[in-house]
Amino acid sequence: MAVKPNDPAASSQYTHPPGILVSDSYCKPYGYSCYRPEGTKDWLVMYTLAGKGFVNNAGCGLLECTEGTLTLIPQGVMHDYYTAEQEVWEKLWAHFIPRISWMDWIPASNTDGPVYHVPIGSPLIRQSMEAAFRRVLSYRLDTYTTLREELTLNALEEILLLAASLQTDRKPLDPRVKEVLDILARQFAENHLIEDLARQVCLSPSRLSHLFKEQVGDSIIETLNKYRLRQAEKLLKYTLRPITEIAWDVGFHSPDFFTRQFASYYGMNPSQYRKRQDKNPPIVRGEGIDPIR
Repeated sequence: MAVKPNDPAASSQYTHPPGILVSDSYCKPYGYSCYRPEGTKDWLVMYTLAGKGFVNNAGCGLLECTEGTLTLIPQGVMHDYYTAEQEVWEKLWAHFIPRISWMDWIPASNTDGPVYHVPIGSPLIRQSMEAAFRRVLSYRLDTYTTLREELTLNALEEILLLAASLQTDRKPLDPRVKEVLDILARQFAENHLIEDLARQVCLSPSRLSHLFKEQVGDSIIETLNKYRLRQAEKLLKYTLRPITEIAWDVGFHSPDFFTRQFASYYGMNPSQYRKRQDKNPPIVRGEGIDPIR
């Protein structure tokens, strides 16, 4: 297995704000490799343009990436990838946190492990896939386009929809899991007991916990905390409200715990994050923030 311990992405602290894409195109000769023993806190999608590479996961074995191959790796999944011997691997890639509305059609695993991996045979879908990736890169680099983030997410959504269209036997998100997701998204500031949520969807707590983790990739508590942190991030960016007040409003009853959670997820504490927003549009005092999408 290829090991690259100095790659910052190998760290369990490698994170991106939810909904914000980090993307690029690589053209790497033999010797290029990356090993992430704990996976990442986001999802990774890769599309091979030319050459050959390999993706390895303990659950699904060695997967060959050749021209027209799409690979989707969920968060928290150990993986290792590298350029094949005597090859140059050219690929497009993006790290992302999916919106809840995407979970119904994000492709499920078609390997022995959690990874989705498919060679695309249709020239039309290949062309559309590459075009969508190119738009992701274009919007990321264009700092002058209004609503750049939304346009980037729309391009990523097209990539995932194209991937979903290739999976004819995929299973939709369980309606009971979707109902719990909707509850958490609407009522993220409230305290939720797994027992109460299970009762609402007519499941036992253990069955709900297992099914939720299986389909979403995070536990119920982890998902709830991500909703809270996403809302807090918006409040920090677009309002001048005190950090302690924001922590309470989104459901964290300990400002210190909120700061630790925020720093773990975003890679910096709330004060540092707010200071970094100097180049963003002016903050409006007292503005309301839309619920998490």
